[in-house]
Amino acid sequence: MPFEKVSKLDRSGAPKISLRKSNSIGINPTAFEEYFQEDHEYAEVFFNSEENKLGLKPLEEESSEAFSIVKSNSGATIAPTSFLKSKDLVPSVTTQYEPQKQKINADTELVVIDLDESIGTHGSPDPDTEEEEDEGIEQHTVDDMAGEGDEG
Repeated sequence: MPFEKVSKLDRSGAPKISLRKSNSIGINPTAFEEYFQEDHEYAEVFFNSEENKLGLKPLEEESSEAFSIVKSNSGATIAPTSFLKSKDLVPSVTTQYEPQKQKINADTELVVIDLDESIGTHGSPDPDTEEEEDEGIEQHTVDDMAGEGDEG
């Protein structure tokens, strides 16, 4: 099979929305293009705890319940930090989901991700978390070894 040249435009691939370990929601360029419009500056965030789904309602204008959409070349970010923490939705590693449109009533359509259906992860857990776990194991091992030496 011959080599194919990869374009920078191909790098984002399928639409993805991620829950990031940095307490934010990431939207890749493909998802932003498909589910948002350039004039969408804000989004309201919805959560269905029974179905474990997160929904975003893109808005052109700010509302009292809306979060800013921060756009960049790599997509967009929404940072409902307190909400994500309060619902224990901050993953230890950035987790990606396939977005879909869903009507929740006659007037409201959301961009929804099913939190039980991840399509991948990106990055690795924070080193601080791993170190804390490792320190607990090492401390336990050191204590056990010290106790054994006192018996003999």
